[in-house]
Amino acid sequence: MTTRTKAGENEHRFEQLFQRYAPNTALNGKKRYKRDNVEISVDQSFIHEGVEYLVEVDSANMAKLLTGQYVLLNQLYTGNKAHAFFLLVHTYRAYNPRRTINNLELINKEVYGGTGIAFGAVHIDQLSEGWADDVSSFLAMLRHA
Repeated sequence: MTTRTKAGENEHRFEQLFQRYAPNTALNGKKRYKRDNVEISVDQSFIHEGVEYLVEVDSANMAKLLTGQYVLLNQLYTGNKAHAFFLLVHTYRAYNPRRTINNLELINKEVYGGTGIAFGAVHIDQLSEGWADDVSSFLAMLRHA
């Protein structure tokens, strides 16, 4: 029987990699957005060049669930959507982030007319390979629309 890494362990792994390779950019922690009885959160966040990055660390093969999370973020996010970015870090072995991007592209186009929160995805193994000591080189690795 195969065991999966717990979600919290993957979130911690992301935080360690981020702090190691982007020591000059502070992680701002989890963010929650709520309206009435509906709530959505992201695992981590940071700000770079005026953009708020909303980071979700996906520990399973969950492209469909992440698509729902994207819809809820677009509905509940209280900041300026033009200055927000939904960043997905996949940890499931051999997962291709393009699957998630395809789903989010469809939702952004068909539901939001291309005005939804910007997004991108990366596999955590890419982050483990190392990058220059700043957030810009990390962001350059993202697959996005």
